[in-house]
Amino acid sequence: MTQFDQFLHSVQDSFEANRSTNWTKVGLLIVPTAAVVFGLSVWMRRRRAHRELATRIQSILSTASLSGTDFDDLTRIAAAGQVSVIEVMTVLASFEHATAKLLAEEAPTLHPAERSWFERVRRLRKLLGFSPLSPHLWLLSTRELVIGDSVSMGGVGGRVVQVNEASFAVDWPLSAVLVEGALCTVMIDRPDDARYRARVRLSRLETLPEITTESGDREAGRRAFLAHDEQPERHQDRRFTRLRANVAIRVQVLDANKGTTAAPTSTAPSAGTIVDVSAGGIALDLPVSARGPIASGAGVLCWFTLDSDAAFEALSAVVMAAGPATGPPPGEQHLRLSFVSLNEAERDRLAAVVARHQISSNAGAG
Repeated sequence: MTQFDQFLHSVQDSFEANRSTNWTKVGLLIVPTAAVVFGLSVWMRRRRAHRELATRIQSILSTASLSGTDFDDLTRIAAAGQVSVIEVMTVLASFEHATAKLLAEEAPTLHPAERSWFERVRRLRKLLGFSPLSPHLWLLSTRELVIGDSVSMGGVGGRVVQVNEASFAVDWPLSAVLVEGALCTVMIDRPDDARYRARVRLSRLETLPEITTESGDREAGRRAFLAHDEQPERHQDRRFTRLRANVAIRVQVLDANKGTTAAPTSTAPSAGTIVDVSAGGIALDLPVSARGPIASGAGVLCWFTLDSDAAFEALSAVVMAAGPATGPPPGEQHLRLSFVSLNEAERDRLAAVVARHQISSNAGAG
């Protein structure tokens, strides 16, 4: 082999050695570098997520006018419910679950003391926008009730008059069967949602004497203080779609003792305002006449017009629930009526009008 050939072989061996050494070094560098890059990427993502979460929390605190103490309370509530604090601040179901867990450890009471956990949760509920509950949302707890909600028990209607995180109070007529300490089944009517069955304990009864105030007369009755039900049963048993409305209605009361087939009294129909309507009945607000408030079970006739092609005249109905008179004299009642003796053609026509307006409302909202 010539010296030139030896030189070429040595150069070739050197290149092969260099290539082998370089790939090994590259491989040794790639693995730790990739690990560092991956770890740095994970750290940056987590840091970014923490910053975004902190920014979101701060935005909610600012918008809801929540203090540092309020946030400490929310953190304690989240820990009790084993959920994140942002969930408690933004998700109603998480708020209800976590606060129920926390309040279950508190001593029962009817009137919570200031700065008690009951009062702190009530404050947070309002500031976070969870109260009053939207009429279209499902009722998750009786702690979501508001003053004025309609309830019934054993066919007797009542009205919610007080609500706190420890209990709620309902005013009942004397005809209601109430036993202090008993476990009661209360039906809650939410016109835009459904009916709910709540099982609650009657903690205390108070007598309500008959009085006359600036807002009108109040008949004698009883006020029941009830413990909360954290899981009321939802019963979507309505046959007909309800339409929220704000249109005029005329109502004429018939002889309640003779039913809806009795001849109308000589009193002229009263003008009221429809709250909601379906092919099954109507909810309305009606000024109290000189004859006094209308009682449940009374028969009435109704006249109303939903649009130029939807006029309904002298529809027979029975008063299923009658709220107490509210407001200044002569006062106003909230009534819920159920149609009776409505033939199928007329019921179908009303159902079609309600559906048409419902579709139009949904399209406008979209």
